[in-house]
Amino acid sequence: MRKWMGLLLAALLVLGAAGCVAAQPEKETGYQIYQLANPQSAAGADAITAVLTALPVAEDAPLEERAQAIVEAVLDTGGVWEEIELRSVVIQGHRAYVDLSRRYGSLTGIQLSLADYCITLSLTQLEELSSVTITAGGQELPYRTSQVLMEQDVLLSTMDDVIETVSVSLYFADEDGQLTAEQRTLEVYEGETLAESTMRALLEGPQERELHAIIPDGFQINSVRVEEGVCILSLPSSALELLPEETEAQEQILLSIAKTIYSWGTVDEIQLLVDGEPSSFFGQVSMDEVQFRPVEETE
Repeated sequence: MRKWMGLLLAALLVLGAAGCVAAQPEKETGYQIYQLANPQSAAGADAITAVLTALPVAEDAPLEERAQAIVEAVLDTGGVWEEIELRSVVIQGHRAYVDLSRRYGSLTGIQLSLADYCITLSLTQLEELSSVTITAGGQELPYRTSQVLMEQDVLLSTMDDVIETVSVSLYFADEDGQLTAEQRTLEVYEGETLAESTMRALLEGPQERELHAIIPDGFQINSVRVEEGVCILSLPSSALELLPEETEAQEQILLSIAKTIYSWGTVDEIQLLVDGEPSSFFGQVSMDEVQFRPVEETE
């Protein structure tokens, strides 16, 4: 009898354990789709909510397919999105170019800002994307303060955080492969320097479609600072490992960084650190080529 009681107790324990396992909730999968909680509200974050949504696209699908599915999910939330259609999603570098129907161009003020935020926050959750440009019928909306939207703009975009607005020149490759300056107005936030803001913008790539980023994806800058006219640029060795093998291509990347730095007008010399140690070479290219500001840049 005791033997049967023991077996019964063991069976009950096994069933109980199985029941505990079965009761554990499955891990939720999907994407956070940001939507307007109250389109008439100007209360900032309270006007936007995120809902975890399963989309009809595989997690390993091509980036453009995933981005398109996310934007379509945002539009499907209704409200302000009624009668607005998705025309296209194009990925260039780390930026998504989203073109909506002309109806989107009729949005203004806080309603437009919140709608921009919904798309930007929804898309930048994808690790491959860091910025978004949204057009209506192929046209930029002229009353935006910036045509390039980023997650940090949404999270930090109170004017109290902006300590200055600065015009800079960022150097990218044109259609012929020549370095060309793109004029950009950057907002420098509290706790940030012009050097840091400019280098971040350079790594994110150009806003003008006819220009192309030449710095490799994943390239990182540990720090950049200016001391008495000397710009100290600190890189991890892992960034240099991403450089193309061709010396000419490495030289063009270095020149894009150097020309951007010298365009500030406050830097006369660039010093390179790799893993915290002074380095005379950027890949295979000698820093002698860009160490001092060229005479023509000072005129």
